[in-house]
Amino acid sequence: MELKTRNLTLGYDKTIILEDINVTLPKEKVTILIGSNGCGKSTFLKSMARLLKPIDGQVLINNENIFNISTKKVARELAILPQSPYAPEDLTVFNLVKQGRYPYQTWLNQWSGEDEKAVDYALDKTGILNLKDKKLSDLSGGQKQRAWIAMTLAQQTDIILLDEPTNHLDIKYRIEVLDLLKTLNKVENRTIIMVLHDINLAFRYADYIIALKDGKVYSQGVPKDIVNEDLIRDVFDIQSKIVTCPLFKTPTCIPYQNYD
Repeated sequence: MELKTRNLTLGYDKTIILEDINVTLPKEKVTILIGSNGCGKSTFLKSMARLLKPIDGQVLINNENIFNISTKKVARELAILPQSPYAPEDLTVFNLVKQGRYPYQTWLNQWSGEDEKAVDYALDKTGILNLKDKKLSDLSGGQKQRAWIAMTLAQQTDIILLDEPTNHLDIKYRIEVLDLLKTLNKVENRTIIMVLHDINLAFRYADYIIALKDGKVYSQGVPKDIVNEDLIRDVFDIQSKIVTCPLFKTPTCIPYQNYD
């Protein structure tokens, strides 16, 4: 399943946010979008998920314009987890995750054994099968985020899009969620595309980085090939020293303003 953009221009009320974007998202890899606040990361993700229509250009899935495909068909190809998703706190984990089966249901076939298996599979893969009858209000932050990820897994799509999946989580739960996503990518060959503000975690978990700046793609590629002090200065407007993480051998950014 290939997802790419062709001369994509995005914006709101005639205000251009991103212009002439051409990227091909690597299949079966983890791609992470980085950039300063307001640079268009979430806007880009929304368009790839068919939630925001382009001003110009195309989003293509298997070379077909995603906006020419029915909503249900798109939902069988890719799943999106938005930033700060909402559900009633008295909803059980099972009832949340089962909503991921909506694309496969019809008026005549509301629920099936296959749906049940898909939900149990998603709960098991995210390590929360034992929490299926718990209310969302009874979960920790990390458990709740796993439940949302399980909902996207229940859709059984090749591509998963996530907008800041570690938002509002402390460091323990951030690592827990990102480890889970990396495992899903490696074991199940899921293509994962996400926005992260924590650039060091982005450099650790990404197979591919897309850095946005001034409405354009500033740089894209494998982290070790593109991450340097110039990228950090130009994209985030701050000085830095890039070193190699002793544990993961990935680039690590040490930012600073003044250093004597």
